[in-house]
Amino acid sequence: MNSHTRTQVIDEVVAEIYEAYPEILERFGEAGKMRCLEDNHHHFDHLETAAKLDDPQVFINYAVWLTNLLTQRGMSKHHVIDNFQRIHDVLGKTATPDSEGYQKLLQAGIDAIK
Repeated sequence: MNSHTRTQVIDEVVAEIYEAYPEILERFGEAGKMRCLEDNHHHFDHLETAAKLDDPQVFINYAVWLTNLLTQRGMSKHHVIDNFQRIHDVLGKTATPDSEGYQKLLQAGIDAIK
């Protein structure tokens, strides 16, 4: 996925998250929003790696690790699931060669942390 499309997807996902959960902005402020953008870039880094290696376990391991980290910092696993689901859904509207493969990886990550 090219960087322009990736950034568009991430921007849309983060906007949706903060619209759905305004309390996150209240709790973590603009710094938290910037962290959310960074986190979503990390999500895509791991999606890309798992896809290139053709190894879903790479993304599954990341999803489990991330969930453990964020829950220790006061977030809920439901926020991670919601974030991954939003990426999945936005990718469904984005015609790229990587979209379908990334969607499968995201679903595997969601299933692993439910």
